[in-house]
Amino acid sequence: MTKDVNETVTGEWVDETTTFQRVRSVMRTTYDGQAASDIADRARVSETTARKHLEDLTESGYVESAPNTEGPTLYTRSTESLILEEASDILERVETGKLVQEINEMETELESYRDEFDVETPEQAALEGTIINQQTLTAWQTTRRNLSFARTALALSGSKETVQATNAV
Repeated sequence: MTKDVNETVTGEWVDETTTFQRVRSVMRTTYDGQAASDIADRARVSETTARKHLEDLTESGYVESAPNTEGPTLYTRSTESLILEEASDILERVETGKLVQEINEMETELESYRDEFDVETPEQAALEGTIINQQTLTAWQTTRRNLSFARTALALSGSKETVQATNAV
């Protein structure tokens, strides 16, 4: 009988990684609250092992836990770790000079939205009943999010340069 490809790959993953690596890998793509038992199943570890690693990941800020009055504690990927990951990805793809240029362009775009709608944020526009079509609203929110990622990437870039300069001394 031929072994299923998914079973083979899963078996290799289990053989080639630690329990911590598997729990962290599962959490890397967990954006909605999940119970430790579900994470344990996906990571191919015991629930006790998953809980131990989830506590460690929560302490490090990679994961957030939320008590659930209707059931077990739910675990999600932390917003901060997502932002840092996205910022690191940006640094791998974009040179610092280009990043500064893109930040300036996004700031100009956001300023034009503020001027056009006479409010500071898309949320304020909604509260005040400002009429904005969905496409424009989405573009405003996306630009603001991307600017946040880009600024974080630029800050990380400066931190890396400082570390490199310190290590060179």
